[in-house]
Amino acid sequence: MMGGQWWLLPGTLCTAEVFAPLLAELGVSQRDCRVVRLDRPAVEDYAAELAAIRPGDVVLGFSLGAILAAHHLDHIRAGAVILLAVNPFPDLPEKRSARLAMLERARQRGAPAALAEGLSSQLGAGAADRPEIRQRILAMAEEGEAVLEAQTLLALSRPGAGRMIAETRARVLFLSGGADPTAPPERAASAAELGGHRFQMIEGAGHYLPLEAPVACARHIRDFLETGGASPC
Repeated sequence: MMGGQWWLLPGTLCTAEVFAPLLAELGVSQRDCRVVRLDRPAVEDYAAELAAIRPGDVVLGFSLGAILAAHHLDHIRAGAVILLAVNPFPDLPEKRSARLAMLERARQRGAPAALAEGLSSQLGAGAADRPEIRQRILAMAEEGEAVLEAQTLLALSRPGAGRMIAETRARVLFLSGGADPTAPPERAASAAELGGHRFQMIEGAGHYLPLEAPVACARHIRDFLETGGASPC
């Protein structure tokens, strides 16, 4: 696989821990990773930080972190970009009230309690019965609670990354869970078509793809990196 630095962009109420099982499967050491903290409310707020990405580096984004990475695809110089559980199009208007309600619940009761309410619906059937995944997600929510407002504003204000996806010269892999209600796989598939990128769906997995199916994710990522990102036959 590629020998550059791995740039990790976690999602809403997530830390880099969301990638831990996946990186272990890939054999990627923490010392080779750089984490981008989603603590600023606008896409352009991250331009200077992401400008440090080099051609031998790999960008690994999950959910909101993948959305952010997609919005910078037209100018980052990564050797490969892997976007997990992503809907890189503008946020649907009907999601605004739900996002703001989640933020208010988190303010009143704490992020873990607010997230726990609908968490089961975000997980695939197999993961819903694995308490260690749920515990990991809620622990990350507690750690990331302080930046939830900035993350909510980032999600609401994103303009959509269709042009960036179509114009990028980077090799991009879209990975989706077949049972993801938050970022439906058809959205990622449509985005991949814009630039002739690779799309893979993991049947039965929900939104928390790198925690639910790290072995399957690692298999697709390894193949993508080793084949130069060419589309499978």
